[in-house]
Amino acid sequence: MNRGLQSLGILKNPWMLAVLAGVVILLSACGTATDPIPEKKAEESTATVEPEADAILVEVLIESDSDAALNLEVEVNARDHPQSVYFDSIQLPYREEFAVPKDTFIPLTSTRVQAEKDADATWISCTILYDGEVVATHKSRGDIAKSVCEKKFRLGPG
Repeated sequence: MNRGLQSLGILKNPWMLAVLAGVVILLSACGTATDPIPEKKAEESTATVEPEADAILVEVLIESDSDAALNLEVEVNARDHPQSVYFDSIQLPYREEFAVPKDTFIPLTSTRVQAEKDADATWISCTILYDGEVVATHKSRGDIAKSVCEKKFRLGPG
């Protein structure tokens, strides 16, 4: 065999030898995979999917140094399931949850929250959470303080 390879000039040229060695290694890796433990069978998963897993949980939180706030507006803009809440007055701290089903492409387009402080407060804040993660927060101070939080879905960074 060496005589045949020498007559082709393969052993004389180091590049050709390297290519030939690479081809041999690649071809030796080809084959069929066998199960190393054939008696082991795959087990079915017993995990259950909770109903909340098929929805985005939107949480809204309003806080202040007073026990009331005015003119609450919450708008959860979902493609197929929009939800909103409007109150002239609320007790604080205020927390509400909205479930947005994940049954469409980009099911949640935006969430907007707005509230005004009452006369006894010095500040008011709002927070929006998606599945427990804070996505927007705002704190406002002053005589006519209004807290506004908004999270819009955007393709790309941001």
